[in-house]
Amino acid sequence: MNPLPWKKLLPVLAAIALFYTLSLVYFSPMLEGKRLAMGDIRNWQGMAREVDEHRERTGEEALWTGSMFSGMPAYQISVKWSANLLHHAHSLFSGFLPRPASFLFLYLVGMFILLRILKVDPWLSIVGAVAFGFSSYFFIILEAGHTSKANAIGYMPMVLGGTWLLYRGRMLLGAALLALFMGLEVTMNHVQVTYYLGLLLLLFVLAEAVRAVREGQVADFAKRSALGLVAVGLALSCNLGLLWSTWEYGKYTTRGASELTIKADGSAADDIRTTGLDRDYVTDWSYGLQETFTLLVPDAKGGATGLIGNDPGDLAGADPRFRQNIAQMNRYWGDQRFTSGPVYLGAIVVLLMLLMLAQAEGAARWWALAALPLLVLLPTIGSPFLAFALIAAYLVAGLVLWKDTLAYALFGALLLTLVLSWGRNFMPLTDFFLDHVPGYAKFRAVTIILVIVELAAPVLGILYLDRLIKAKGWDKATEQRSLIAMGGLVLLLVVMAVAPGSFFDFISQQEREAFNAQIDAAPDQEAQYIQFVDSLKQVRIGIFTADVWRSLAFVVAAGALLFLFGRRKVGPVVLVAGLGVLVLADLWTVDKRYLNNDKQQGRYVSWEDPAVLAMPHKANAADKAILEQAWNPAAEADYQQQLDLLRQRKQKASGRDRQINPEEDLLLRFGSLRRHADHRVITLGNPFNDSRVSWFHRSAGGYHGAKLKRYQELIEFHLAPSIERVGGLLRTGTSMPELDSLMAREGVLNMLNLRYLIYNPERPPIVNLNALGAGWFVDELRWVPNADAEILALGDIDPARTAVVDERFRSTLGDAPVEADPSASVQLLSYATNALSYTVRSAKGGVVVFSEIWYGPDWKATINGQPVEHVRADYVLRALRVPPGEHTVEFRVQSRPYSSSRPVALASSALVILLALALLGKEVLAMRRGEGEA
Repeated sequence: MNPLPWKKLLPVLAAIALFYTLSLVYFSPMLEGKRLAMGDIRNWQGMAREVDEHRERTGEEALWTGSMFSGMPAYQISVKWSANLLHHAHSLFSGFLPRPASFLFLYLVGMFILLRILKVDPWLSIVGAVAFGFSSYFFIILEAGHTSKANAIGYMPMVLGGTWLLYRGRMLLGAALLALFMGLEVTMNHVQVTYYLGLLLLLFVLAEAVRAVREGQVADFAKRSALGLVAVGLALSCNLGLLWSTWEYGKYTTRGASELTIKADGSAADDIRTTGLDRDYVTDWSYGLQETFTLLVPDAKGGATGLIGNDPGDLAGADPRFRQNIAQMNRYWGDQRFTSGPVYLGAIVVLLMLLMLAQAEGAARWWALAALPLLVLLPTIGSPFLAFALIAAYLVAGLVLWKDTLAYALFGALLLTLVLSWGRNFMPLTDFFLDHVPGYAKFRAVTIILVIVELAAPVLGILYLDRLIKAKGWDKATEQRSLIAMGGLVLLLVVMAVAPGSFFDFISQQEREAFNAQIDAAPDQEAQYIQFVDSLKQVRIGIFTADVWRSLAFVVAAGALLFLFGRRKVGPVVLVAGLGVLVLADLWTVDKRYLNNDKQQGRYVSWEDPAVLAMPHKANAADKAILEQAWNPAAEADYQQQLDLLRQRKQKASGRDRQINPEEDLLLRFGSLRRHADHRVITLGNPFNDSRVSWFHRSAGGYHGAKLKRYQELIEFHLAPSIERVGGLLRTGTSMPELDSLMAREGVLNMLNLRYLIYNPERPPIVNLNALGAGWFVDELRWVPNADAEILALGDIDPARTAVVDERFRSTLGDAPVEADPSASVQLLSYATNALSYTVRSAKGGVVVFSEIWYGPDWKATINGQPVEHVRADYVLRALRVPPGEHTVEFRVQSRPYSSSRPVALASSALVILLALALLGKEVLAMRRGEGEA
């Protein structure tokens, strides 16, 4: 047997070394022990605090948390699916690096693997990895803390590679790699990215089907497709619990259909309803039509949201009369409410992609060129069916005309997802997909779909370079088409630079409306407003044209290298090395605008010590006052027990880590109180978009993209207006008797047991004496026919006496009369994330409403150990009927997705890993015999 072909392995080893170097150099503060401060991770820490506490204390997974939105499933927060062994494989593909370097390493390795599967030259594959991995959006999401999205993006190229190998290469190896990479993709738990990737894979499989028919290989296509289905099935089986719980939970969340037919203002909701999220929520973040130019010019719309004055250089050409006011204007003038930065592919990547399209054979080239008039025509169409028909006709024509199935799928998916990213700016196509394409309505922020553009463009560009290198230069026809494509792009950039007003109006629609309103209010100042707007435009034009010239410089430099190679004046080493340096320089410098290692006053702006990030929230005066007021003997006993355990763990540490610092001690106290008190807390400032309160308390607010839909509707109809009324009264300087009188009428606040309301974080909280406690007997049941009547009735009742119940639960709850019993009581005995226990006492029995959120799939109730059914009451709460006397009522989580999926996930993930290792090992042996490829 021959030794390993080290010459072939050298570029692979060089690639891995380079990827490590780039990852560590870009995120160099990691070498000093710093960690990136990520906004959503800070919020995630708040929402996951109770779940993590439960895991640390008991060793079991918490499948529910009471610390957000009065209670919700924890599946999409912090549940660990330990039976899925693919988590260990993920560490390998992430280079065993800490975050955020692990994400960049994964981006780079993922694209390198795809390009090697496509048999691209290994050194050129490194350039392709850089072109993909350094796309600006991939860095912007890291600072935001979108870690699951970043991981899912990293596996997209590998999934595509496994699919291509299945259909066009070694069938068994392709199937094994598809199972592995798809399994990892799903494990990352960002269904939205995986769904969008599915659009690309669907186009590729359709193109392969057409090719099979054309070449008479239908039987082979069927065999490969069947094996692909087995591979995907294995991948899904590895994630059975995750997918099962997501599917089951999704039906009850904001991603599922609503039972309501009305809005909070009483108007019909038909115009916004879909089978998932509401239309306005889905399209809240939509890419503007002109914003598409950011793919080529990063500051085509000014970059990220922020003040122009943050960069004094931007004000160089400002009119001195307005300089101070212009400095306070937004640097971003696009169509989104705000943005952390643009989706920038790289000017060189766009050039290479255009050259690939220009080299398409025959009719396929004209099909590709037809994309430009199609993009111009589509926004003029008002009919959803016509918009879809036009896109569908274009894609079907490509199936017939373009024989290169991968290139067709990449460009077709690029075009489709680009148009869909326009969202509310092109509602006809968006409406069609929301109404008729299964699953599309489950996802918000349609701009995320541009990840497919960021995958497709560099692959197309690198495929062009690979073919050019293998052809050793241009022939006459290839040169002509290439020069036309390069000239067209250069001409476009020159026109944008010298005549920017012909492309853009440098004022956003929101700003235009605001200026017009100001002029209407002060017509005598109209001339001054016009002068200010003109000066603002000039400043923004300066920002814009600087980046246009920048992109032009990179295009010209790359074009010159291509021309020299095409004319055979330089060799492939110079071409690949030169383009690699240019691509890295282009993307690296743009990425550093949004995620960098800048310092202010000697401290990193975006990096912190791990100990600081581990404690993302500080207890304020209101938090500490709640702790003091609600502290009780049970909490004290629990605290002492947890303190002893922490001391034992600390004995294994060294130095300062052996000591319990005040923040750790305080956090222990809050955890103990949370487990031994029955109240809830809410802040009156932004309670439904912040998880800070959840870090310390059981909160009625929180932060999550998939909260229960009924709770969201309760917020819109009742909870948010109640909070606004309370806040409004407080702002008037009300007296406590007036506030108590108002709180007595705020039934929804009281039924959620909101005993503490934080108005001023530096002062003690408002104590709501009307909070109803953990549970209570009601005197009356009001039966309603549907969700509309149920949610409206909550505004009319006193929940302490009356429970509103849907007619569908009449057979369970019964028609027996409910009688008042002044001596009746409900006491919470124990609280844990997965189990609740109550003592219920009454002389007559009756219906008890529990201030806990109803979630039918998981929670099971017992009375004295005997199973009983409980129902939903008051739109979101739990209720059941109890007999006279004293009884123990318990609620426990029994999750079939979690318990039943473990053996399947363990067996499937082990099989997937073993199959991949076996077939890869076979390839290594073939290489040593000289039969395989590196």
